[in-house]
Amino acid sequence: MTDQAPAPRTVLSGALAALFVGSLTNTIVGIALPTIAGELGGQDRVPWVASAALLTMTVSTPLWGKAADRKGPRPLLLAALGVFVAGSLVAGCALSMGVLIAGRALQGVGAGGVLALTNALVAGLVPARQRGLYTGWFGVAFGTASVAGPLVGGLLVGLPGLGWRWCFLGVVPVALAAALLVRLAPHRAPEAPRGGVDVLGGTLLAVGASGLVLLLSAGGRAWPWPSWPTVALGAGVLVLAVACVRRERRAADPILPPRLFARPGLAVACATSFLVGAVMFGGVIYLPQYLQVVRGHGATEAGLLMLPQVGTMIAASTLSGYLINRTGRWKVFPVVGCALVTAGAVLLSPIAPDTSPWWLAAAMAVLGVGTGLTQQVLVLVAQTSVGTGDVGVAGAAATFSRTLGGAVGVAAFGAMISARLRSGTPSGQEPGSLLGTPERVAELPAQVADSVRASYTAGLASVFLVAVPLAVAALAAVLLLRETPLDTRG
Repeated sequence: MTDQAPAPRTVLSGALAALFVGSLTNTIVGIALPTIAGELGGQDRVPWVASAALLTMTVSTPLWGKAADRKGPRPLLLAALGVFVAGSLVAGCALSMGVLIAGRALQGVGAGGVLALTNALVAGLVPARQRGLYTGWFGVAFGTASVAGPLVGGLLVGLPGLGWRWCFLGVVPVALAAALLVRLAPHRAPEAPRGGVDVLGGTLLAVGASGLVLLLSAGGRAWPWPSWPTVALGAGVLVLAVACVRRERRAADPILPPRLFARPGLAVACATSFLVGAVMFGGVIYLPQYLQVVRGHGATEAGLLMLPQVGTMIAASTLSGYLINRTGRWKVFPVVGCALVTAGAVLLSPIAPDTSPWWLAAAMAVLGVGTGLTQQVLVLVAQTSVGTGDVGVAGAAATFSRTLGGAVGVAAFGAMISARLRSGTPSGQEPGSLLGTPERVAELPAQVADSVRASYTAGLASVFLVAVPLAVAALAAVLLLRETPLDTRG
């Protein structure tokens, strides 16, 4: 039985609010990390405050998507928002670094559900062609969260009477309001599941993805690349990947059904999402650090200087959604988008400490337009490539690929920057001990500060140089897509 449907815009408002806070959790905390470390201690565990949520968000996304296909997206999205609120309260009230990390991990589990299920919820409410307009608005929510995170985080940390805890507690009212609106959506019960819950397959997928991110995060930092821990962990990830594929082939109702990846549209959408996600997150995470560490801008000012990238991403996402809704055509957007992502990476690859602000803004704008034309459209492509019974898992697969690509990109690019810092700064000092706020870098001896700025910039330049072939591969992949114009049927 189906509930009486409310106005679609009411439900959309709830989905957008949910997506906003789910995305905000990854961008709001970075600015607060130095203050958190000063109050709670445990400087060596600070990176886990940032990465714990990203890791659990990545591995939980396909699990939420599969659950939505079994139970319907509305109850699962409400559950995800509940988990997110619980994690936010734990993190906001934490009195130790361990509890804070646990709260962040729980936040990530909820955010993974939010990112996977908002698309699935709307997919069940509107026809395929109109979804382009809605996914454009989702891109707006994601882009707004990207730029609002550092700005809001900086304000909360600096305002008297608030502080870093409100980076977590402040999202709770928004998440609760989103849940009240999402609850108005009709519950569309799916067909009876094809088999029991694939617990083993889900476990293998989650542990394998976690191991991959851990390998790329710790390799070259916690231990050298040519070392037995690296080899052992790499071998473990490979074994888990093989075991996961074998299990998914045999399971009655697998978490990520291999049969779906035989459809070119879904396979290409996931591969492209992974590649573009790696490039996009590299820009979102490391360019603000460049603006602070190298150019000496404060956190709020650095957030504002990211507007050329984030603003154009929002505009491009909105425009592509509108045009897809008007014409039913979609292929041109990821093709042009991937070409622009490639151009943006090329323009940023010669970045230097004294790069012209106008050149930097133009390159960031090109990268922003490219990602805005690409990311949310790929979720739409994935959903329309499968039957109605697999919309949740298809959308989650594309979102999972983007998030996993982002996690891998952040980890691998971070390792590249750390390696360049280690080779270019005074021996005996860890790179992380030399980085910090612009004021902290300025307090270093002049020669050390100059070497930090030069080494960080060289590392970032190599990041964008590596990003170029990744973007070219994404462009080659989307050119293979076969376009079928969307119609107005569900």
